[in-house]
Amino acid sequence: VIPQDIGRVILNLITNAFYAVSAPKAPKGDLPYAPTVTVSTKILLPPLGGAGANRGSWLEISVSDNGPGIPQHILDKIFQPFFTTKPTGQGTGLGLSLSYDIVKSHGGQLIVETTEGEGSVFTIQLPIS
Repeated sequence: VIPQDIGRVILNLITNAFYAVSAPKAPKGDLPYAPTVTVSTKILLPPLGGAGANRGSWLEISVSDNGPGIPQHILDKIFQPFFTTKPTGQGTGLGLSLSYDIVKSHGGQLIVETTEGEGSVFTIQLPIS
């Protein structure tokens, strides 16, 4: 991999997560809202034997937040160039698009899981063998 490129992707995902948790959010029950961004890593090993045995190992890097989540009606657009949910002047709409292209160029994938009102998880999976 090109470390600077993957570093840019991770930085972009973290910056987006910080932006997401900075939006005002209603507390749940008696607990006040506590903005949280988490970065985690793990190695995914192929199963022993079976069809996936020749697949090799993967590195997984996840950036999660407990922000408002991404509305389902725009989820299929977030990796398109120039699409942004940020107000005019605050985002170019290139961050996720370029991040997606960088991860793909390294043979990996960028996956998003989101639940409105709960948060989002962006996961980078890169082959390591």
